[in-house]
Amino acid sequence: MNQQGEFIFQDGATEHGYTRWLSGREAAVRELAQRMGLPIGYEVEVWLYGGIRLRGRLRLKDEFLFIEEEQVRHLELQIDKVTVAYREMESCIRI
Repeated sequence: MNQQGEFIFQDGATEHGYTRWLSGREAAVRELAQRMGLPIGYEVEVWLYGGIRLRGRLRLKDEFLFIEEEQVRHLELQIDKVTVAYREMESCIRI
């Protein structure tokens, strides 16, 4: 994937650059989800340590374009409106 290293501002520019940036961010989230084995963007059933069960759509709490490996354990996810850390999850199953 070609990462944009600079901004190019031109007269008459369209929103194509923003659309490409959004597509790049979505691709990064899909890649992260695949690496972590999480069904981000889908309805899930999550069991947290301590026996708490949550159901809802799984999303990243904050939208990142780049996530470093050492941050993954502390990554915050949302199941509908509930925020949990990745390290708090015992299991996550796509419904």
